[in-house]
Amino acid sequence: KKTFVTKEQVDQLVNSYPTPFHLYDEKGIRKNAREVFKAFAWNKGFKEYFAVKATPNPVLLKILHEEGCGMDCSSLTELMMSDAIGISGDEIMFSSNDTPAEDFRLARKLGAIINLDDITHIDFLEKTAGIPEKISCRYNPGGTFAVGNAIMDNPGEAKYGFTREQMTEGFKILMKKGVKEFGIHAFLASNTVANEYYPVLARILFETAVELRNETGARITFINLSGGVGIPYRPEQHATDIAMIGEGV
Repeated sequence: KKTFVTKEQVDQLVNSYPTPFHLYDEKGIRKNAREVFKAFAWNKGFKEYFAVKATPNPVLLKILHEEGCGMDCSSLTELMMSDAIGISGDEIMFSSNDTPAEDFRLARKLGAIINLDDITHIDFLEKTAGIPEKISCRYNPGGTFAVGNAIMDNPGEAKYGFTREQMTEGFKILMKKGVKEFGIHAFLASNTVANEYYPVLARILFETAVELRNETGARITFINLSGGVGIPYRPEQHATDIAMIGEGV
């Protein structure tokens, strides 16, 4: 594997900085971010949200924000970090499962897009922070998620998300509470290097969005494709082709 730094450069660095330390490739980070946006340039409304939990480093978050990325937050600390570097509003997606009231309150204060993890969160959010006019719901289709013969994960065993029936019920409840704009999110596999993952996930969510609109009359304005493009850690693994993923979606 060709690295972005030479052994000689590393030897010089360890003479200047105490070990251990993380060494980041800013050029590589910016290049990858630009390739993602290029792959989805056909969609004028596209927005990449970086999962802060993956690397909660304010310097890296600033770099990604400069490249057009928003932040995907799952905790109070991640919301605070985003706020501290000047990120707020629709540039934050807040997705959390066992959520304290203060997390919801800060998410509302920052104007973040709140992604509800399950149907019981509707009442809790209303009591603690109020229901916004724009909201997202996390869908769990259940069963086993597979592409071809490869089983990627088992959503049916996960505690996250609304069931299909709850999505319809939840949308109707939220509309009565004043929600005017909806999004749908799903997280069915993590760190997969299969190019097929996002296109298959997209089809599930696009079809579900049409069904929900027909069932409830809800205005669905965005789909959040979650999971993360995997890293080919092993020698036999191939890197994902982001251009192919964009085309597939």
